[in-house]
Parts: sequence; C-alpha cells; structure tokens
Amino acid sequence: MYVEELGHEVVGPVGTVEAALSVINAEPPAFAILDCSLSNRDSTPVAEALAKQNLPFAFATGRGAHALPENFRERPLIAKPYIYEDVERVLSSLKA
Repeated sequence: MYVEELGHEVVGPVGTVEAALSVINAEPPAFAILDCSLSNRDSTPVAEALAKQNLPFAFATGRGAHALPENFRERPLIAKPYIYEDVERVLSSLKA
C-alpha cells in the first residue's frame, strides 16, 4: 500500500459511514483519504466531520472531480488508477 510505503500508519480501511465517523471520533487521524462513497452511501457526512475537526483530507475516486460533494471540490483528489507519485504528492500537501 502506497500510504504505508510513504511512512504513514494506515487505520482501516473503513467500509461504512458509521464506522468512519466512529474512528474519527475515537481517535482523530493526522489526515484521511476518503472515497466518495462508502457501502453505497455518499461519504459527505464523513467529509463534514473531518472538516469540522479541521483534519486534513483528500478524496480517492475513479469517478473524477465532478463526483466530489459540491462543497468539497477544492479538496485534493487521488484519481484511479492510483499512481505512487500522485499519492505522494497529495499526502505531502495534506501534511503541509
């Protein structure tokens, strides 16, 4: 997994909105990479929770930037197929 190769600990994957919110509330991560949907649900509630806690996050999706929730379209995006350099660039921007 690229995230681990770049020296970061991975918490997850988390497959549902409820599980993601539970993880965020229990022990907020340094940053998050969020899919646009989790178990066929829109992940906007997770993005909102991350933003509310001022936690940096990016989206990962194969659907393109137009699939991002409208109020989060300025967030970094890792597009499928995932390429190491793209993941590295986005993670660097989240840590800045």
